[in-house]
Amino acid sequence: MKQKFIKTISLLTACALFIGACGTPAPAEPTPDVAAVATAAVQTAEARFTQQALIDLATQVASAPTATATLQPEEILPTATVGAGSNPSYEYTPGCVYATYVADVTIVDGMLIVPGTTFTKTWRIKNSGSCKWDSNFGMVQVGGDKMSEQTWFPLTRVVYPGQEVDVSVTLTAPTANGKYSSQWRLGVPGGGSAGVGQRDINLTISIEVADKPKNAFSVTRVVYGPVVRDPQKGCDSNGARYTFSATITANGTGELIYEWDRQPDDGVFEGGRLKFTEAGSKQVFFTWTMTLGHEQNWERWVALRLTYDNADTQYDRIRFTYTCDG
Repeated sequence: MKQKFIKTISLLTACALFIGACGTPAPAEPTPDVAAVATAAVQTAEARFTQQALIDLATQVASAPTATATLQPEEILPTATVGAGSNPSYEYTPGCVYATYVADVTIVDGMLIVPGTTFTKTWRIKNSGSCKWDSNFGMVQVGGDKMSEQTWFPLTRVVYPGQEVDVSVTLTAPTANGKYSSQWRLGVPGGGSAGVGQRDINLTISIEVADKPKNAFSVTRVVYGPVVRDPQKGCDSNGARYTFSATITANGTGELIYEWDRQPDDGVFEGGRLKFTEAGSKQVFFTWTMTLGHEQNWERWVALRLTYDNADTQYDRIRFTYTCDG
C-alpha cells in the first residue's frame, strides 16, 4: 500500500512538471527592423533641425538692424555760421570734390543794373565728385569787385554726388556808373575752394551799372540755340564741326557788333554787325571746325559778345568737350 502511494505521488509530480513545461510561453521580443529604425531616426533629426532653424531665423530677423533707403531725399540745412568748415565733426576727404557748371539761372553777364540795386546771382552746378556737400560748403569770393560785405554764402541743402544745385550770392550794385565783375568758387571745409570743370574755372558775375533812360537802345535778351555737331558722333576725315546759334532781342532802333569769343582763342574774328529798325529779334550763327589735329578730351567754350553804345558784354558760355571717341 505504501509503495502504491509513493508511485502515485511521483506520477502526479511528473505530470505537474510536464504541464508546466508545455504551458503557453511568454511572448518573445520582436526582431528589430533596422531600416525602419534608421528612417525614424532621420525623421526625428530632420524635425529637430527644422525646428531649430526656424528658431534661429526668427532670432536673426528680430535682431537685424532696420534697412536704410538708398534714395536720398532733399535735405534742407539750417542757417550756417559764416566761414568754411564751421562743423569740425564733418568727415571730408580732400580730393573728392568736383563741380561742373550747368547754367546761369539769373543775371546774365553784362546785364544793365541801376546804381545801388540789390540783386541775387544764381548759378546751377552739379556735384560730380564722390562726397556730399552740406553747409560746410558754400560760395566764396576769390577776386574782383567787392559788392557785398559778405564774401561767404553757405549752401542751404545737402547735395549728394550726381545731384545739381542752385547756388546764389546776394550783392548790391555800386553807386557809380561803370562795369563791375567778381569771381566766385565753391568753398570747401578747411578753407580751400574748387572751380568748375576740368580747368578749375571760376564762376563770374559781370554787370554794367548805369542810369540810362529806359528808351535807350539796348539788348534785352540773348538765348542760345542747341549746338549742332556734324557728324553727330566720332569724326570724319576733317574732324568735326560745331554750329552755335543765338537769338538777340533788342528794345528798338539801333545797331550792334557781335562776336563769338571762344577758348582757346585762335585770333580770328567771327562775327558782324546787326541793325535793328524796330524792337524785335535776330538770329546769328557760328561754326567752329575741329580738325583731327586739335587737342581732344578737354573742355572748351564759346560765348557771344555784343558791343553797342559803349557797352561791351560777353554772355553765357557754352561749354563742350571735343572728342572723336564714341
